Amino acid sequence: MDFTERLNLYLEGGMIQPADVDDIQAIIAMFDQKYHIQLQEENADTFIAHLCAAFGRNATGEKIEPLPPEVKAELEGLDSYPQSLQMLQDVMAATRNHFNQTEQDYALLHINNLIARLAEGCGD
Repeated sequence: MDFTERLNLYLEGGMIQPADVDDIQAIIAMFDQKYHIQLQEENADTFIAHLCAAFGRNATGEKIEPLPPEVKAELEGLDSYPQSLQMLQDVMAATRNHFNQTEQDYALLHINNLIARLAEGCGD
């Protein structure tokens, strides 16, 4: 299932703006075109929810706590970390809305979780 309903709910609730919907759609298209990964509710719900929340925080200037150092170190030690870094760079290139370092760290966490879910066969 695609993210149309979720994005419409977030838009109606004021969590995101129309430009954020465009960015999410660009991210979904980039994953499909560059990585042949179809982001859907079944495999990327948490990732897309995080991106929407991050876009909302960018708009309001809301700050979040950084990833704990031990979590960041564990993330950096994963085999999927280099791939997730490249994917994050591609996400940032596909969007007009950019993240601070803390939001990027959380996005990396979610991208690594996405990679793990895909490896397990979720959302095929």
